[in-house]
Order: sequence, then structure tokens, then C-alpha cells
Amino acid sequence: MNRKTNPLIQAINSATKTSRQQGHDLIGKAKVLEDSRMKLRVRYSEAFKDLDLTVHSLYVRASHFKPSIEVNLNTLDGFKDPVLVDLLEFFTAKTEHMTTRDWPDYLNRDFSLELDDVMVNISAYVRSDSPTCRKVQIGVKVEEVPQYQLVCD
Repeated sequence: MNRKTNPLIQAINSATKTSRQQGHDLIGKAKVLEDSRMKLRVRYSEAFKDLDLTVHSLYVRASHFKPSIEVNLNTLDGFKDPVLVDLLEFFTAKTEHMTTRDWPDYLNRDFSLELDDVMVNISAYVRSDSPTCRKVQIGVKVEEVPQYQLVCD
């Protein structure tokens, strides 16, 4: 006769297994960063030496494949701001794999660059009073959204 496991015990066992797996995944990601630390420092430190972290932000994230450098550039004069131009020139000299995505509501353009040993994501945010960039209304989107109420008998 098989004894049925209490559902709470099953949930605890499942959560424990998931937590252990997440821990192993995090250790693996930390190892990727650790292994590439010196190479990244040597190859890319120059690009960030003058980055003002009181205005902008810089993060390094890990995946199982290669690290990711995440840069948020804030209150730029426009997309030709020297801070952005210098970073893009530095990284586009090392790769041709770049994509962009605009977020007009936020006066933001994201640049994603893939290099052999790192992914670089630059989010450039332009000042709302920028002399060169502004958001321009190009139309109106009207959407029908069903609305509901709960009715019980």
C-alpha cells in the first residue's frame, strides 16, 4: 500500500528543490563573471573611465553564456550627446552586431550590442527639454477593452 504524501509536504519538497536549483544557477553565473573578470576589465574599462555615476548607472549581470554590461545614460541633451557617442564609437569598433529600439513615451533609445565575450545594453534617456529631440504625436490609438463585474447567484 502506497502512502499518499501530504500536499503541504509536497509543496515544501518542491520549493526546496527549486531553491537548491536556483542556488546552483547563481553559483554558475558567478563563476562566469569570475572567469571573465580580468578580460572584461582589460578590454572595456577604458570605455567607462569618465562615466559620472551620480547621473548615469552601470551594472554587470551574469548569464550562463556571457556577462552583460548594462548602462543607463540619463538626462542627455540628445542622441548625439558626447557621453553616448563615445560609448557607441568604442563598442561599434568592436562589433557590427547592434540593434536599437525606441521608446518614444520615455524619450529613450536602447542600443544592444553583441560582442564575442559580452553583451552591452545602453539605455539612453534624453532630457524632456532637449534642444534636438522631442516626442511628436503621430496619431491616436483607440482600443476597445472589455470590462467586467462579478455577479454571483
